[in-house]
Amino acid sequence: MYALRLSIAIFCKLNNAFATCIFSFFSHFYLGGIIWISTLLVLSLSVACQGGEFPDIVNFLIDLMRYPNVKVHGDVFPTLLVLVCSDIQVVRRFLECKLVSVYSPGGKMSIIIYLVGVCFYAALPLTTVSGTDFAQKICCASFLDDVKFYHAVGVSVFLWASWHQNRAVNQFAKLRQNKSGSVENTRHHIPHGGLFQFVSCPHYTMEIIIYLSLCIITAFQNNMLVALFVFVLINQVVTGYFTHAWYKETFKNYPKDRKAVLPFLL
Repeated sequence: MYALRLSIAIFCKLNNAFATCIFSFFSHFYLGGIIWISTLLVLSLSVACQGGEFPDIVNFLIDLMRYPNVKVHGDVFPTLLVLVCSDIQVVRRFLECKLVSVYSPGGKMSIIIYLVGVCFYAALPLTTVSGTDFAQKICCASFLDDVKFYHAVGVSVFLWASWHQNRAVNQFAKLRQNKSGSVENTRHHIPHGGLFQFVSCPHYTMEIIIYLSLCIITAFQNNMLVALFVFVLINQVVTGYFTHAWYKETFKNYPKDRKAVLPFLL
């Protein structure tokens, strides 16, 4: 436990040391994700349905991601579902950043966090494709025959979590808007209602569930996607923990029974 706390403290000091005012929004991550995920989705459809091939550069990146574990386990159809869901996710988050969220004018983003975000959305579709056996082909004209129960469960969980994440983003924005929707202030406030009754960071909670749903869609057979989920879980829990601590330190009347990210647990 001491080692974990020490590691977190060192990371925070490095993060602050490299802090620079780049942008207080994350639209770069999502715009890049839209372009890259959409590209790999189209290419994957061509390979899976029409017998095409990935460009050499994409094959090189896939081989690089697979090394040294060349063997893959993921099926093609759930991979396509994951890419579609991932595309929906980044499009929604991009639109929220540009049209919904209200950011503090003095907000800062660490160069480390910025680079991690860019790399994450570059890696998301690539890990999905790299963990898939494209030797299997599907008939796009009868794709419904490939639908399994866990595909439906995963997509349902994804849509549910996406809706709740969007709701949390809107709740945050309304804290700084008047009744007509105009920005009234850029101060921090205590959010209430919805999942905020249980956790300080429901948008982080839903982020975890969204990436869990992608693993459900693939029946946890895509090892690379599972590893990405573990990264998201750790990242969101740690970030949520410090955000929760900041809320409690800043607002003396902050609800004491509210947790950080995981309801009733943490």
